[in-house]
Amino acid sequence: MNALKLFDLTILEKCKLYLKENPNLLKGKAERKMARVIGIVSGKGGVGKSTVAVNLALALKEFKKNVTLVDCNLSTPHLSYYLGTSDYTGTINDVLRDKIDVHSALYNYNGIKYLPASAKFEDLIGIELAKFKKHLSKLEKNADFVILDAAPGLGKEALFVMDACKEILFVTSPHVPMISDVVRCKEVLRQFGEKKMSILTNMVTYGTQELKKNVIEELTGLPVLGEVPHDSNVMQSMIMKYPLLEYKPNSLASINFMRIASLLTEKDYEIPMKVKWHKLMMGVRNFLMPNEIKMSDNAEDVKREFLSNF
Repeated sequence: MNALKLFDLTILEKCKLYLKENPNLLKGKAERKMARVIGIVSGKGGVGKSTVAVNLALALKEFKKNVTLVDCNLSTPHLSYYLGTSDYTGTINDVLRDKIDVHSALYNYNGIKYLPASAKFEDLIGIELAKFKKHLSKLEKNADFVILDAAPGLGKEALFVMDACKEILFVTSPHVPMISDVVRCKEVLRQFGEKKMSILTNMVTYGTQELKKNVIEELTGLPVLGEVPHDSNVMQSMIMKYPLLEYKPNSLASINFMRIASLLTEKDYEIPMKVKWHKLMMGVRNFLMPNEIKMSDNAEDVKREFLSNF
C-alpha cells in the first residue's frame, strides 16, 4: 500500500470515528426535529386560557427553548393586552389575507416571538382560515415550541386551531361544568385524528367543592399535566398589562407555570417549599373549616349525578 492510500485510509477512519461520535451530523433538514405545536384550548371563556398561553410561553423560554406565541382568537384577541404591546403593524389577519408573509408579522417580546391578531373588526373580512396550516408550517421550522392561543368553545376559530396543532392542552377550572366542556371538546377532536391531549387545571383553591385530580382524569380519560393555584397576582398582572411570570416571578402561579414548562421540556425544576406549604395549609383549612359543598372522590358518583348525559 503506497503512502497516498495509507493517508486516505487514515482520514477515512478519522471520519468514521467522528461520525460515530456525532450521529446527528448527517441528518438532513427534513429529519430535523420539528416544533411541538400546542393548542391552548378551553370549552368556554373565563378559565384563564390566555393567561396560561402567555406565561407558559415565557416559562418555556426560561428553559432555553425557542418559542413562538400565536394569537388565534381572531374575533376577540387578548394576547396583546396581556403582553402590554400595541406597537405592531402586521397581524395574523394580514397573513391570512395574503397581505404579508408570516415572518414579517412576527415580533419579539423578551425572547419569544409573538404573532398578534388585529383588534379591528374590519380586519376579520376576507380571512381564509384554511390557509393557517400552510403558514404554521413555516413557523415550525425555527421553533422548539409553537403555542396557539385558541378562541374558546367549538366555533370555527377554535376548530381551525384544533385541526392545525399536534397537541392539545385543555385549560379548565376543577368544576363539573368546565370538565363537561372538556369531555365535549374531546369528542369533537376525534374528527381530527390522533392528538396528544392533556389538561391544566387553573384557579385551583383545593376546596372540597372542586373535583380532585384523579376524578378529573377518570371522567375525561386524559392526564392532568399540572395545576395552577388561585393567585391574586394574576389579576394584578393583567391590570398592569404585564405577564405574571415577569410581574411576580416568585408567585405561586408563576412557580407552577415553571413546573409545567419543566414537564414539557423534560428538564429538572426544584419546586420551592412555599408551594408545598400552601397546598398543605389549604388541606388544613378544609379540615378545620369544611365547605358546605363536598364533591365526591368517586368519579362514577360524579358522573351519575352531574354528567349523566355524557
